[in-house]
Amino acid sequence: MKKALEFVAGMSLLLGVTSIASAADMAVKAPPIAPPPVFNWTGFYIGGFVGGAGADRDASASEPTTPAGFFYNGTGLNTPYSLGSSFIGGGTIGYNWQKPGTNFVLGIEGEAGYLHLHGSRQDVNAVTAGFSLPDSVNTTRIGDAYGVIAGRAGWTANQALFYVKGGVAFVAKSYSFSDPCVGAGAPGCGPATLLTRHSDTQVTYAVGAGVEYAFNSNWSIKGEYLYLGTQKTYTQSGTAGAGLAGIVYTNSNSDPGVHTGKIGVNYRFGGPVVAKY
Repeated sequence: MKKALEFVAGMSLLLGVTSIASAADMAVKAPPIAPPPVFNWTGFYIGGFVGGAGADRDASASEPTTPAGFFYNGTGLNTPYSLGSSFIGGGTIGYNWQKPGTNFVLGIEGEAGYLHLHGSRQDVNAVTAGFSLPDSVNTTRIGDAYGVIAGRAGWTANQALFYVKGGVAFVAKSYSFSDPCVGAGAPGCGPATLLTRHSDTQVTYAVGAGVEYAFNSNWSIKGEYLYLGTQKTYTQSGTAGAGLAGIVYTNSNSDPGVHTGKIGVNYRFGGPVVAKY
């Protein structure tokens, strides 16, 4: 009986020591570390931007002529003139999609803004003929409003998104050749009055690239270059008055393309991050 009790006591002591050791071993094991979350660009966003624009070359206009080839001011030279530069500003709305676990982002974006490139110059043929202002003035305007609908494709590096974009642009434009004075009433003016003009909204292409950085879960800042393919030649006609009354004259004007650069801020809706598994 005594040996049996000694055996039971020994086994109890052994089990107790084993339990304590096991508990101590469990206490020193650190819990598994969860993988860090990964930023994901998926979601709708809205934003605003400011920047600048400039034409890629001068605008130019031809000398008005009759169907028989008679030049309005006599010499038939084209008139080039600069459209200067412009402030631009506006807003964007869009959607990005990024599959979790990849770096590739696809999206679509709409942009609407203000653009005002404008230039005027007296027709060089009028100057050659010795006429003074306001005789025969060419005027071109690109703007004041434009819009773009474009697709975006990009590659992420942590919270930075490098992207290219391309789509369709809608740009308001106008042109006029205006000669409002005649020599009889204003010395230095030509023998007639004439107005040829057009205005429309050109539908063309837009291409560009940019980089966007998300500095928290919803807000991001971007820098972007976008080219608007507004280069186009138009033809317009007008009927002369005064000394050349009733004669139809036709001329053409050629518009440049437009370079734009902008910085913008976007606010993105939706979940900020997804876990990496």
